Amino acid sequence: MIEYIDIPNFGSFKNFVWSTSIRDSGNNVAKFKKLNIIYGRNYSGKTTLSRILRSLQTGDLPDKYENPAFSVSTDSGTVTQTQIPTDDQHIRVYNRDFVDDHLGFLRDCEGKITPFAIIGSENKAIEKEIAEKEKELGNVEEQTGLRYKHAIKTAEFLAKQSAKNEVERNLKAKLTNKATQLPTGIKHNPIYKDPNYNTPKIQADIATIRKQSFEIFDEKKRKEREALLNETALPDIEKKLVFNPIISSLHETAKNLLSKKIIPTEPIQELLDDAVLQVWVKEGIPHHRNKRNKCGFCGQTLPADLWKKLDEHFSKESVDLEAALQEHIEPIEKERKAVDAIVIVEFKDFYSTFQTSFYEAKKAIDDEISKYGAALDGIINGLRARAADIFTPKSIPELTDNSTVITAKVAIVNGLIDQNNKKTESLAEDQQKAREELRLSEIAQFTQDIDLSGEEKKVADLQKEGNDLKTVVQELHTEIQAVEERIGNLQIQLKDEEKGAEKVNEYLNHYFGHEGLRLEAVEDTETSAFKFQILRGDKPAYDLSEGECSLVSFCYFVAKLEGTDSKGKKLVIYIDDPVSSLDSNHIFFVFSLIENLIARPEEDTNGNKVLDAEGKPVYRYEQLFISTHNLEFLKYLKRLSRPKNHEHFLVVVKDKSSTLELMPSYLKNYITEFNYLFGEIYTCSDPANAATEYHCFYDFGNNLRKFLEAYLFFKYPFSVNDQWDYNRRIEKFFKDDPSTEPLVQRLTNEFSHLGGIFDRSIQPIDYPEICKLAKFVLKKIKDNDCDQFECLLESIDKPDPFSA
Repeated sequence: MIEYIDIPNFGSFKNFVWSTSIRDSGNNVAKFKKLNIIYGRNYSGKTTLSRILRSLQTGDLPDKYENPAFSVSTDSGTVTQTQIPTDDQHIRVYNRDFVDDHLGFLRDCEGKITPFAIIGSENKAIEKEIAEKEKELGNVEEQTGLRYKHAIKTAEFLAKQSAKNEVERNLKAKLTNKATQLPTGIKHNPIYKDPNYNTPKIQADIATIRKQSFEIFDEKKRKEREALLNETALPDIEKKLVFNPIISSLHETAKNLLSKKIIPTEPIQELLDDAVLQVWVKEGIPHHRNKRNKCGFCGQTLPADLWKKLDEHFSKESVDLEAALQEHIEPIEKERKAVDAIVIVEFKDFYSTFQTSFYEAKKAIDDEISKYGAALDGIINGLRARAADIFTPKSIPELTDNSTVITAKVAIVNGLIDQNNKKTESLAEDQQKAREELRLSEIAQFTQDIDLSGEEKKVADLQKEGNDLKTVVQELHTEIQAVEERIGNLQIQLKDEEKGAEKVNEYLNHYFGHEGLRLEAVEDTETSAFKFQILRGDKPAYDLSEGECSLVSFCYFVAKLEGTDSKGKKLVIYIDDPVSSLDSNHIFFVFSLIENLIARPEEDTNGNKVLDAEGKPVYRYEQLFISTHNLEFLKYLKRLSRPKNHEHFLVVVKDKSSTLELMPSYLKNYITEFNYLFGEIYTCSDPANAATEYHCFYDFGNNLRKFLEAYLFFKYPFSVNDQWDYNRRIEKFFKDDPSTEPLVQRLTNEFSHLGGIFDRSIQPIDYPEICKLAKFVLKKIKDNDCDQFECLLESIDKPDPFSA
C-alpha cells in the first residue's frame, strides 16, 4: 500500500516534500490511507499526481516531462523514477492517459479501442480449478494461503536482516570511533603519526593481529618502545615535489579562441569602433532590461527597439565566445596557483649536508617558475583583452615553454629528498616498527574489550538465519509464480472479448440508461483477433459528445477491472476526475458505479459482508484513490462506503507549483461550494495568513464574487416587476456604507478579470486591502443575520473574528 510520495520534479509539482506539507492537527506526518479522496480545482495538479501511479503501472514515464523525479514510499519499500519495476504492480489508473492509450477512437475517428477479455463461457471444471488455485494463493489481508506465508516469511527475513545490519552498524561504529574519534582515536594519537588512519586500516590491523597471534604488551614492553620513539632524528620528508605542466595545451586553446572571428547579426558600428563603449553598453544591459524604462545614466526614455538592436549586435556567438574565454581563464589561474606551490619542503627539513644543494635547486626552480608564471599571465591578459573587444581577433605571442627545465630542477630536489630520508633509514625503521607494535598492542586490547569475536559470531549467525529465510521466501515466490501462471493459463481458456464489450454495455445501460451507445467486439476474419468499436444504433459513433466520451471511457475502465489481467487481484486503483463534462444525473450514476462495483465491501452469496481474520470487512481493492474538481461529485463521495482508515486531501497551486495538503474540515464535512467560499473569505480576513495561504488571496476576487452572487441572490431574489441584477444587489447590501460598494466592485472585477486592466497582472497583490474588505464583508453578514453567520462559522470550524 502506498504511504506517501515525495516529488522533487514532476509536471506541475516542484520540490514537494510530504513530511513538510502533510501534517495533521497534532503536527504528526499523515499518510495515504486505504481510501483517499482528493479535491482540487482544474489545473491544480490532480492528473499529474495520477501519472506518477500510472508510471508504476505501465513502467514508463510520461513524455515531455523534463527531468522527472519522484519517490513513492510503500509498506514494502521505496520506488523512484529510476527504479520502476517492470512486472505488474497491481496498479490500475483511470485518467486522460488511460483514455488516450486504450480508447483512441474517442479522440480521433481513426483511433483504435483496445479489446480486453473477461471470463466468458462457463466451464465448471476450469472454474473450479481456478477457484482452488486462488484459494491456494490466499490473501495477505485475510491471512490465508501462500501469499500470507510469503508475507510472513518476508517480514521475518527483513527483521533478521535488520537485526544483522544493526549489529554490523554498531560494530563498525566502534571500529570507526577507535580509528578516528577525537581525542582517543588512533588517527589523533601523535605516537602513531598516521593522520590518514581510518576504518579499513584498523580492520587490516585486526587481521594482522590474528594472523600473527599478536600478544598485548605489558607495561615494561610498552615503555621500552615508547622510549625508542623519543630518539632524536629528523622526520622523513614524506611528500615530493610534483609538476605536471599543461601550459602548452593552455596556450594552444587560447590561441584558437583569440583568433576566432565572429560577426554581429546586425552590428552597431559605433560599438565596433569603440571597444570601451561596447563594454560599457554590455555591462549596462542587465541593469536596465525588464527593470527600467529610462536610462539610469542620462535619464532619457529608452528606445522601443533598443533591446532588439542590442540582441542582434551581441549575438549568441559573441556571448558563447565570451563565456569560453572566461571559462578558459579558470584552468590557467589554477595552473598559476599550482606552479607557485610546487616547492612544499623547507630548508630546515634537510640535514645540513643537503641544505646548500637544496637552496641552489630551490632558487633555480623559483626563477623558472617566475618565467612560467609570466607566460601564464600573458595568456590570461590576452584572453581578457579579447573579452573586452569581443569582435576583434587577437594574436598571442609565441610560447617560450620552460617546462622541461622546471621538470629537471624538480627531479633534483626529489633526489635530495630521497638521499635525506635514506640517511635516517636505520633509526626510522626501528622507530616505525616500535610504532606499529604499540598500535597493534592497543588495538589487540581494544578487540578484547569489545568482545570482537563474539560480535562477529552474532553477525554470522544472523546472516545464516537470514539466508535460510531468504531461501524460504524465494521458494514461496517461485511457488506463487507457478500457481499464478497456472491460473493465467486457465483464464486464457475461458476469456472472451465479446463478454468484455457486453460488460461495458451492461454498465452503460444499467447505470446510465444509455441504450443508444454500445460497444461491439468484431473479429478479424484474417487474424482471428478481436477489435472493439463504438456504435450508435448500427453505425459507428463518430459524433460523441464530451459527456458521452466520459461515460464510455469510465464504463470501459470499470469493465476492464473484470478483465483476465485484473480480476481476482488486490489492486491499487486511482480514478482521476471521472465526471468531466457530465450533468448532475450522470455524476450520481458515476458515483453509483464506483460504489457498487469498486468501493463497497465484498459480500457472500447471502448478502453478508465478508470479514477477514480480524473481523474487518474485506474490500475489493487494496487501496483506492479518487480525485475530482467537481464539488457535487465530492459531496456524493462523502456517502461512499469507507473503511476506517480513509483520508481527504486537497491539491492546490502555491508559488506556481502544485502541492498536496490535508483537506480542511469544513470542505471535508460539508462539501458545498458556498461553505468553501465562505471559508476562503474568512482566511483572507486575517493578515497573518498572507504568508502561508497566499493562494486564497490570489483567488480572492473570484471567490468573493461567486460567494456574493449566491448569498445575495437568495437575500434579494428576482421580483416580478423589478429584476435585480448583481450590481443592484451589491448596492443594496452595502447601502449603509457607500464607500465600500465601489471597493467591492473594483476588487471583484480587477482580481477576477484582466481584460482591459492588464497592468493588474504585473502588480503585487494588495494584501492589506483584501484583508480589510474580507473582514468588512464578514461583519456585514453578521450584522444582517447573526444566526446565519454563526452557522457559517460552525461549518468551517472557526471562531467569531469579532468576539471580544
